[in-house]
Amino acid sequence: MPTYHLGIDDTDSLKKGCTTYVGALLMERLLPQATFIDFPNLIRLNPNIPWKSRGNAAICLRISTPMDCDYILEMAEEVVEENRDRQDEKNQPGIALVQGEVPDRLKRFGRRALYDVISTEDAICLARELGMKYKTIKGGRGLVGALAAIGNTLEGDHTYELIVYRKKETWERPRQVDRESVVEMDKETYPYTFNNLDYETGRVLITPHGPDPILFGVRGESPGVLKQALKLLKFSGGERWVIYRSNQGTEAHFVNKSSVAELRPYQAAVIEGELTGAPKVIRGGHVIAELGDSTGRIDVAAYEKSGGVQKVLRDLMPGDRVRAYGGVNPHEGEAPKLTLNLEKLEVLELVLAIARNPVCEKCKVRMKAKGRNKGYKCEKCGKEAKEPVMEKLERKVKEGVFLPPPRSVRHLTKPLQRYGMEKTWVGVSVDSFFGLIDAKGSP
Repeated sequence: MPTYHLGIDDTDSLKKGCTTYVGALLMERLLPQATFIDFPNLIRLNPNIPWKSRGNAAICLRISTPMDCDYILEMAEEVVEENRDRQDEKNQPGIALVQGEVPDRLKRFGRRALYDVISTEDAICLARELGMKYKTIKGGRGLVGALAAIGNTLEGDHTYELIVYRKKETWERPRQVDRESVVEMDKETYPYTFNNLDYETGRVLITPHGPDPILFGVRGESPGVLKQALKLLKFSGGERWVIYRSNQGTEAHFVNKSSVAELRPYQAAVIEGELTGAPKVIRGGHVIAELGDSTGRIDVAAYEKSGGVQKVLRDLMPGDRVRAYGGVNPHEGEAPKLTLNLEKLEVLELVLAIARNPVCEKCKVRMKAKGRNKGYKCEKCGKEAKEPVMEKLERKVKEGVFLPPPRSVRHLTKPLQRYGMEKTWVGVSVDSFFGLIDAKGSP
């Protein structure tokens, strides 16, 4: 049977809807007529895109079926039209379909969409050149994400997310998920699930806050541990559940190792360099520091909500070498400039000693410099010295990797507990990734 890759994006808005929910409804329609050759894919794209709705997620369903392209595309369009936010002018769904192997050009396009800005025109041009079937609704900006979801085949590191959706009549109501069961689940499944709770504030992180279809979502390393989590959680109002395979928690958007001179607005980028000035604390408790490499300089910013990252940046000093990960934000004005908003900070090398004017052994005061490279002289007794002395510094900060607290991290940020748990996709039997929840609330 032929294989197909169906990509969908931009069916939601800031107010309502969810692209993964559209995927769940499509799965129910497809399952009697198709075999899934992979778990449904949930692909988080560049999180810095200014017109994204919420988490900038697109989906791809990879199937084997006797159905033809036109029938699959019509089915997808029907489900999208029934569930998209028609009132929001920014809602511009895109649907794309590839038969057979995913072309390398599409994989490169998908990789670029993780960190860069891509126009709708570029997406349409590529789809036409590859002879793909596609559908755009309104402006069709979602075609970029639909193509990118197909192109990101998750052959490298990946995680999973089990999403439970709630009944439509409850979408406007508070979510009913027992907090104590979330705490128990987190303890029982650690370290194989992540970002369930923020222990500093006690905030539950698996439940969103808007009037959308999601009741909760748990992210983890395998479908098995997510099914274990589902059994431990106590909730009501659930309708169905799906396990997506995803790039969440993998730092897939940080493939763009860049120089300062190459940076462009809204990119996700990684810059390595040295601090060229002392960090400044500005209004609101935010910290700004200037980072330089051989091509130029850029401000890096750690906002108050970034917790440990903000504190670490504040304690750095000129000459410290770091690797900064974040989103490039443009600032308009008389002198337009770029700022890298930090998502992660890696302290590579610290200044541990500083050159100081030598102290006169007789007078116990610091000598004065006679001029550039001319040595030093005590103003009291006239004693001279040729070289400065190196004084050891006591530093508060240490070398290492620093992240914001769980409540402030983005979907793609890799938690520290995942370091060393990276994996590659070798293909497994794809079953039991979708289910309905009965009247008693049991999956």
